[in-house]
Amino acid sequence: MKLTRSIVLSLAFALSAGADELSLANGRVEAVYSGRLTFEPGGSVVLKSSSAEYSSGFRLLPPAGRTTFDLSSARYLAVDLESLADHQQRLCLQIKDAAGETYVGAALDPGEKTTVKLHLPHEHIYSSPSGAKGVRTLDTRNITNISFLVVWPYEGQFNGLVHCRVSNVRLAGEPDYARKVPASAYLPFVDRFGQYAHGNWRYKVSSADELRADLVRERSALKSAPKSWDEYGGWANGPQLEATGSFRTEKVDGKWWLVTPSGHLFYSIGINVVKTDSDAPNGFQHPDWYSVAPQSSMSFPTWNLREKFATNDFRRAYYDFVLQRLDSWGVNTIGNWSDGDLLKLGRKPYVMTLVAKPSGLPYLSGGFYDSLDETFAAKMKDAVASAVAVAGSAASVAVGDPMCIGFFIDNELTFPSDSAYFEPYFKACKEAVASVAPNKLYLGCRFKSLRNSDALWQAAAKWCDVVSVNSYVSSVAVFTEGAYAAPKIDRPVLHSEFHFGTLHRGMFSGGLCPVSDQCARGRSYRRVVEGALRHPLFVGSHWFQYRDQPLVGRGDGENYQIGFVDVCDTAYQRLADAARAVGETMYETRGGGE
Repeated sequence: MKLTRSIVLSLAFALSAGADELSLANGRVEAVYSGRLTFEPGGSVVLKSSSAEYSSGFRLLPPAGRTTFDLSSARYLAVDLESLADHQQRLCLQIKDAAGETYVGAALDPGEKTTVKLHLPHEHIYSSPSGAKGVRTLDTRNITNISFLVVWPYEGQFNGLVHCRVSNVRLAGEPDYARKVPASAYLPFVDRFGQYAHGNWRYKVSSADELRADLVRERSALKSAPKSWDEYGGWANGPQLEATGSFRTEKVDGKWWLVTPSGHLFYSIGINVVKTDSDAPNGFQHPDWYSVAPQSSMSFPTWNLREKFATNDFRRAYYDFVLQRLDSWGVNTIGNWSDGDLLKLGRKPYVMTLVAKPSGLPYLSGGFYDSLDETFAAKMKDAVASAVAVAGSAASVAVGDPMCIGFFIDNELTFPSDSAYFEPYFKACKEAVASVAPNKLYLGCRFKSLRNSDALWQAAAKWCDVVSVNSYVSSVAVFTEGAYAAPKIDRPVLHSEFHFGTLHRGMFSGGLCPVSDQCARGRSYRRVVEGALRHPLFVGSHWFQYRDQPLVGRGDGENYQIGFVDVCDTAYQRLADAARAVGETMYETRGGGE
């Protein structure tokens, strides 16, 4: 769709810390797709859009006669946002240079005001030498546009989908010149604890004594689970439903719920990948990156936990500590991809994947199962049976464990365009789970987006007890509200992956949903979970993941600051506090008694 004409708007960027003021009094503003703009006295803009398609919103273009913005002399690009809508909404601030882009996002409750800050990834400060890892940078001396957009759309169209006031766009703060490291001094850039060697921050660890002192400090501050919870983390003082001895689903007063084995309503707040270690890189591939001798598995979290607990045999003590943490953080579920030894303790509800793209099944050339093959259903049933037949495995224990909520099969599949394959796939998976665990929930395949075809949603809703969706967005509040995303389904939905990250504690990436800082991580957590709590379909929200990814990246390169804890097992307390606040009030919020 053709963009609307350029409109002159007076917006001023004020540079701090002695830099010259950069005036954009004649800056141009272009509406994008369905974005509609109203200009107010004082330089604010009211943005309305009925659609999230094509990153609907608006963008600033350089003043006439110039081709780029120079944002190089500040630490942040900041803007004030105010919601004028009657529902939760989301918006992103994005900047681009000739080669790339970066953005931060925010969700706003009705009437809420907030400031969004985009940490400027200056090429002239943060660039790393060729062959080494570092922050993904932009040429901030030559930014081609500044945009206010709804990215990664999943919402359907309705009037006022986006309705907010944008004001006081500005540059703020001194650039972090101390972060600049000469190429000759950059290697090694990973210290003995797996941290970025060239940075300093409040919780940076420099000795094993500090690890042990942190354990003592945190243990003394941990709280018991919220008083409103029953032994499963369900709503102890809520309605008493039938106690079946297993988790199940039920619709109550127009909202879907999970129900605990004892018959209490349950909303699942979870964290994925709760392990002592994960994604350890191979040190022999880049031995010059590390200040310690390289090994085939650079298991910094494991090495740090040995020091923290002062023993090589730390796993049971650590998982006792983790379970205390989860209670204290207001988290009532151990999410997917977590350690089987932790699940087998049977002390907190959990979910798990039974199989993911098992071998020996018929497949199409595009990688999806040939679910129309006459052998598919039987082979899927055999694969699931084999997974639970391993004596002593977490799966074999889970089929009879009341703490097991249910099972996923597969993860983030790419479905074919021919919808005839959908229903046979979900039907076979449902029957395979029922054949080994008739009292457990079939939780679906963890869609990789909220945006799927009508036929796919309908097939999943027909056969899944709970439809699971991994979706990295700032809000799910308007999911299905006139939406393309999930029309006409009436089935529980689990938000099985989401996260928010930032450039903090020396990390190089804020992940798939970057935000301004640690305060914004906590606030964003609350907005996305509280939006889901108020939605009639959602029955759970699971964070990905427990620990930051490795500084140098996992196998596919992801090196996101997305954990509840860092590589040294130090908690991100603002995030933990936000999760606790949600856990304390979630049943009143979802039950409508707030």
